[in-house]
Amino acid sequence: MPAFCSSLSNLVLTIGVVLVGIFIVQHTSDFEAEEYSLPKPPKLEGPLAPNNHLRNAKLLLHGQISGPESILAEGETLYTGTWDAKLVKIVNGVVEKTMSLTKRTDCDGSFESEPLCGRPLGIRRLNSQELIVIDAYLGIFVVDFDKGISRQVFSNETEIGGKRSTFFNDVDVLDEDMDEIFFTVTSTKWDRRRFAYDFLSHKPDGFLARLQLSTGKTEILVDGLSFANGVQVLPDKKSVIVAECGMARIWRYYLAGPKKGEKEIFVENLPGMPDNVRLSTTGTVYVGLAALRHADGFSLVDNLGSLTWLRKLIVQLVPERLLTAGFSKAKKKYGIVVELDTNGKIIGSMQDPSGQVISDVSQVSDSGRFLYLGSYHAPFIAQVPKKSL
Repeated sequence: MPAFCSSLSNLVLTIGVVLVGIFIVQHTSDFEAEEYSLPKPPKLEGPLAPNNHLRNAKLLLHGQISGPESILAEGETLYTGTWDAKLVKIVNGVVEKTMSLTKRTDCDGSFESEPLCGRPLGIRRLNSQELIVIDAYLGIFVVDFDKGISRQVFSNETEIGGKRSTFFNDVDVLDEDMDEIFFTVTSTKWDRRRFAYDFLSHKPDGFLARLQLSTGKTEILVDGLSFANGVQVLPDKKSVIVAECGMARIWRYYLAGPKKGEKEIFVENLPGMPDNVRLSTTGTVYVGLAALRHADGFSLVDNLGSLTWLRKLIVQLVPERLLTAGFSKAKKKYGIVVELDTNGKIIGSMQDPSGQVISDVSQVSDSGRFLYLGSYHAPFIAQVPKKSL
């Protein structure tokens, strides 16, 4: 009897191992992890010295809005896109109007509905009447809020240089008269719902592209980016910067001048993973950071660089919905924004070391009187009076 039980136990164990192996292979057969290395994180000193500037924030529309990642601020009027596929116009802190890029009525921000309904991300002013909006799934749209209409100007079905755009991220306008916009694609493989897979894979398949609106002509300007994120044309319009979130740095691509067509590092070894980049009213650059990394603390992103086996194991064992949710919660709560000059030098920062008011920042928009902070998951827009800084 004992021998029989032992044999039965071994059989059950063997079958279990085989089934788990089959599950793992089926579940992650298309996941690959690449090694990467980041510089030693910076110390929080000088312009990065801890402060409480973000703790002065007022939380607008708390509980009435979900994930306002990108914000266009024009005086007391704000425009943003939300997790549940809405485009929202806010005037004096009150929602005045909402619209959608699709006609679907089942858009609740769920895992299932998101790729069908879309997820509006980067938003900019195109001209006096229209906005330009990039949707993580659907592509790029010109939007007239007053008329409540939109038209698609670049589809997710359109290839660029033989590449598919699986995860669109941010957009900027060079000049209305010049008919050019720039946009980023975070991944050609993983969609926004699976951003954790892209981060853990660390495959540099993101890029910065240019689109001519009148002709639809596209061109990849900077390729091989790990989690390409925010984009911003600099004030002289001779160069554009693009955040490489996965490598904690920002690149500069020259549009004109003796370096036309060349790229160089604008700033590297940031104290966090850069999300959207936006100009201040004085021409400096605000960078929202989605996670903190510094010399005196543990950084998950830095320590996972050489551990491809561990990243594969995480993907194998953790269901995708839990992985995405857990990835966001795994990082330390710490709100931080850095300010750069037009040469990429860090000249200041705004922080909430406790993370109690602001735990991460996707974008900072400057209206003149206030700074408005977005987040890909927060249920509010944060408003910081500039006079308090």
